[in-house]
Amino acid sequence: MVGYIARIKKIQAIMREQSTEYLVLAPSSNLFYLTGLKTVADERLQAFLVPAEGKPVMILPEMYREVAENLGQNSFELLTWADGSDPVDLLLPLINKHSAIAAIDERMWAGHFLSVRKAFTGYEFIGASALMRQVRMIKDQNEMNLLEKAGGLTDKVMGEVLMVIQPGISEKELAFFVESKLKEYGAEEISFKPIIASGPNTSSPHHNTGERKLMLGDLVVLDFGGLFQGYCSDMTRTFSLGKASEDVKKIYNAVREGNEAGFQAVQEGISCEKVDEAARKAISRAGYGQHFVHRTGHGIGLDIHEDPFIVLGNQETLKTGMTFSIEPGIYLPGQYGVRIEDIVGLSEKGPVRFNNFSRELIEV
Repeated sequence: MVGYIARIKKIQAIMREQSTEYLVLAPSSNLFYLTGLKTVADERLQAFLVPAEGKPVMILPEMYREVAENLGQNSFELLTWADGSDPVDLLLPLINKHSAIAAIDERMWAGHFLSVRKAFTGYEFIGASALMRQVRMIKDQNEMNLLEKAGGLTDKVMGEVLMVIQPGISEKELAFFVESKLKEYGAEEISFKPIIASGPNTSSPHHNTGERKLMLGDLVVLDFGGLFQGYCSDMTRTFSLGKASEDVKKIYNAVREGNEAGFQAVQEGISCEKVDEAARKAISRAGYGQHFVHRTGHGIGLDIHEDPFIVLGNQETLKTGMTFSIEPGIYLPGQYGVRIEDIVGLSEKGPVRFNNFSRELIEV
């Protein structure tokens, strides 16, 4: 069972350390993390007010009362407002009238922020992500288990792809197949729009999946993931449709070595930058450094991209409980590209991969 009260107390402790009097969240993964409430932002104000001391207050339209009550928890007080009334009237008496700091969710609609700020006269505003990242970056064992399960289910879908990939099928048809299989295996939804690239399209790291039909001799890059109990999966594999050339094999092996070097570099206390550097050096040694055009990885959890980011310049040190991708790639403009991506978690025993689908070059 998720310990929402413990999570709230942890963020409140950080707020006190950083002299932040209030945290205000909108519908987002941050709100879900602290309460389990998942709603969609719209023109009606929804706000979760967390004071540095005391019980948080959830302000919702009356139409969401049952949704909130059905969560069955006592970690917050619920206040609702009816259409035609001003929800800021509920907020005003809750705010201490003095100059202080309030952290506002960057995902709050600008119009709602302009309304909410009326209750915070004299306050300095900062972004909520600087606070939330400190608790969300470190996953507990339950979160790690969910991410591992999500990775395993995504592995299964990748295996299913091998049964249908063939000349004549289009990128969009493969994307539809992937989405259908993810949901068949338990995904609530896709965690991002699948990237299915074939032939020369593989030289674009974030190709927009299109109508192109696969041809014999193509490389095919498949990058996809699903949402399992709120947590994202994300993996990439590159297949050869038919026999791969020696040049393709050389590039593929360089990417695989980069993936392995990045994984082997992961340990408690190492900086994110050093992990990126390890993967990048392996690819540079093979002579393709200038064709590795993006960071090595990104954090993952409730969001598909979150802290920590495995990138040059990031001095954040890795800690047990952090989860992130290792996804080096080589892209030759106008020709083809290769990427291999796994999700990695740092456990007490060291790094573990949540994706175990083969990293060998598969010729379909």
